Amino acid sequence: MPEDILREKMRKLFDVYDTDGNGYIERSDFEALAQRINDGFADTGSPRAAEVTAVLHDTWEDLASRMDVDSDQRISLEEFLADKLDATRGGAAASRRKTRQERRRLLFGVMDRDGDGHIDLDEHRRFYRAFGVSAADAEESFAVLDVNSDGLLSVDEMVQASLEYSTSTDPNARSNDLLGPLD
Repeated sequence: MPEDILREKMRKLFDVYDTDGNGYIERSDFEALAQRINDGFADTGSPRAAEVTAVLHDTWEDLASRMDVDSDQRISLEEFLADKLDATRGGAAASRRKTRQERRRLLFGVMDRDGDGHIDLDEHRRFYRAFGVSAADAEESFAVLDVNSDGLLSVDEMVQASLEYSTSTDPNARSNDLLGPLD
């Protein structure tokens, strides 16, 4: 079934977001992710750290407003999957897609430590460590995404890979292992 691969990726993404492993995504999980990213770049207290925190806060607010259908201030796997699968079936409005792109551009822009518009392997590895991706898996996904083998990914390439990860049902999509190998 074409949605099986997407369902598997969304389960993995849910697990990444559920930082405390309690079976729900909550505001505190996004606060923990922001802290992990900032710690990974030794950025606690900087303007860049504040930007990471703000983007992840906005991400939580957006997800909760759409997915928390029972208004319990947490998102279950069922709520998460229902929304994500609906979005890939054409349920996501153009404005929502644009907002997701902008938020990702800001977040991936934080990876670009020297401001040159590109992400190198070390920046990629540090960022994905916050999401529980091993260094080896981050290196492998980087190599797959770096189609011209120049050792750099643009912020736009990262945004596209992330969007592809969360929407594609293609079992051969380059981004499928972005958060580590699928089971």
